[in-house]
Amino acid sequence: MTGIILGVGIGWYSLSHAQMGGGIGGAMSGGMPAVPGTAFGGATDPSSIRVGTGLNVVPSVQISERYDSNVFFAPKSRLQGLTPEDVVTTVAPQVRGLYTDHEHLVKVNAVVGAVGSYYVNNTGLSYVGADAGAVLDMSDLLSQWRPGAKLTVSDTFFYSPQPPAFLTGGQSGEQVNPLVAGFQAFRNNTKSNSVHTVFELPLNSTVKLSGSYTNSFIRYGTSQVPGAPTLISQDLHAYTAGLVKEVSLYDTVRAVFTDNEFDLGGLGSLSARGGTLGWTHRFTSTMSLNATGGVQMLSGELSGVPFSSTIAPVSSLAFDWKDSTTSIVLAYRSAITPSFQSQAGAMLNHTISFNMTQNTSIRDLAALVGANYSIANEYGSKSGSALSWTTVGGTAGLRYRATQKMYLTMTYSYQNIDNIFGGTRFAFDRHFAQLSLAQAFY
Repeated sequence: MTGIILGVGIGWYSLSHAQMGGGIGGAMSGGMPAVPGTAFGGATDPSSIRVGTGLNVVPSVQISERYDSNVFFAPKSRLQGLTPEDVVTTVAPQVRGLYTDHEHLVKVNAVVGAVGSYYVNNTGLSYVGADAGAVLDMSDLLSQWRPGAKLTVSDTFFYSPQPPAFLTGGQSGEQVNPLVAGFQAFRNNTKSNSVHTVFELPLNSTVKLSGSYTNSFIRYGTSQVPGAPTLISQDLHAYTAGLVKEVSLYDTVRAVFTDNEFDLGGLGSLSARGGTLGWTHRFTSTMSLNATGGVQMLSGELSGVPFSSTIAPVSSLAFDWKDSTTSIVLAYRSAITPSFQSQAGAMLNHTISFNMTQNTSIRDLAALVGANYSIANEYGSKSGSALSWTTVGGTAGLRYRATQKMYLTMTYSYQNIDNIFGGTRFAFDRHFAQLSLAQAFY
């Protein structure tokens, strides 16, 4: 479901900051691998590759077989005459490129891949999708001008008829794509792209100027479920600017201005501007806590009618544990998210995610556990119409590294979806089990 777990076997997965961004240094210097073989994980852990200067290209392929109890992502009452259960064969070739210049000042970590799936019972659902991502890290180059300066630019793209409910990010729980935060749509052709830029400039030995910019869009096509409600394509521009202060060897505080501008096309627009205060505490070299809280002023117009400005909360909390055998991330996030189905609206979304990778006593065998929960309700609107979604999911599995270049992964996942839009309820659940083999070539 989220982060390192959700991706196994579905074909459009999170390009987390930990996997590719902060990412690029971490991946090359070692650390806990994610789930190799997923679309953005690659068929091998990049930390196991000896990367020299210049361009290093790593082709890979993943072949998987899965049983899926609900390939339409829809209530069975809407699937009269259709067979929701299916066995799906997926082939996902991918090419990863790792680049470092001769002076090690610029680093690039990029992947591009295709995902082809064949359905036994519903052959008309067979498809070819695509995903790609890249991180450009110019921090070392800027540090020559201003020691400690950082600049990273990342981009993630996916196209798939299987809309994702979750795409959450790296070790601190940050969103990779803010428009993918727990809403599970029916099976529908979907494409999305998210560009994220982060900048830090030291002002003195303990204070930094920080900023970020995110540009994301999500586009929905025609649903493959008869009578499915219309989905709302939209865009997001998000900005942050603030100061970061190191108050001790273990503590850092942040004061940040935030601005989120949602464009819902002809259905209206939403604006959420405000500020947050944050605190990061590192308990030990393996354990840290990141907390943020603040408020935003929510305003905008829906279907040509402005609504009264109102105060909305924004907060996040992330606990991170990582050592040589265990990686755990527990994250919570609360923020304004737009409605995606039937009618426009502002939603207050709460998302909780948990991911754990645990090495077992058997060499090269790791246990994978993931869980997530997202609930959103209409916020700040006076229309009185019912808008809400609740999504619960979990994944458990095993990952075996047969060789440095080959991984075998077995997982079982569950989703429960309960959406109410315009007073109409859409509820269903989904089980799927998968076995996949990933092989890199280098």
